[in-house]
Amino acid sequence: MGLFDLFSDDRPALVAEAFVRVQQMLDTGNDMFAAATAFALENEILDVDLGELDSEINEGEQELRRAVLEHLTFDPQREMVFSLKLVSIVHEAERIGDLAKSIVKAGKLAHKPRMGKHVESLREMRDRVLVMFDHAYHGFVDEEAEAARKLMTMHEQLKDDVTVYLQEVADDESLTANEGIVLALLARLLSRVGSHLSNIASTVVSPFDQIRRAPTWETE
Repeated sequence: MGLFDLFSDDRPALVAEAFVRVQQMLDTGNDMFAAATAFALENEILDVDLGELDSEINEGEQELRRAVLEHLTFDPQREMVFSLKLVSIVHEAERIGDLAKSIVKAGKLAHKPRMGKHVESLREMRDRVLVMFDHAYHGFVDEEAEAARKLMTMHEQLKDDVTVYLQEVADDESLTANEGIVLALLARLLSRVGSHLSNIASTVVSPFDQIRRAPTWETE
């Protein structure tokens, strides 16, 4: 049973609040990720306060956790599965903010501007993750199950591509140790952001006991 199959047309206040809060958290996470990767991969100036934005995400998570607890205290049998899934979703969204800050830290480790073919590959992966943000938004906020499934499939491909990429970096003897470390860190962090987005999508389309698992449907 998917996330949205749990309700009739009459949805409780917790559900309405969840849609607003998760939308805000995804939007903020998207902004943080875009700014962080622009700094790390495009050598742009970081002109946003990631700490402040991350605090907004953390506050959203705390408010939703309190709302879930209050809801279950007064009516523990109603929307139990949704409540459990919601706690999982906000945890995944919160982690994206932390990873955006880690991307900036990885970029700051570099001894020189990030350039070259390996950085171009990371930029292409970054662009795919930005598309995954759109699918996460449509999957949860717009209730589009197909968008959620597309996101999960994209993440499986991203994981495979990161594995290949890391081997290419490891085999490139022209890279300095500093370059190799920074490139590998950034690749892993991009993959982790994709993983958390995929986990959000799995919460939309998968039964509770199967969330965070790889997609089981056939892909083209």
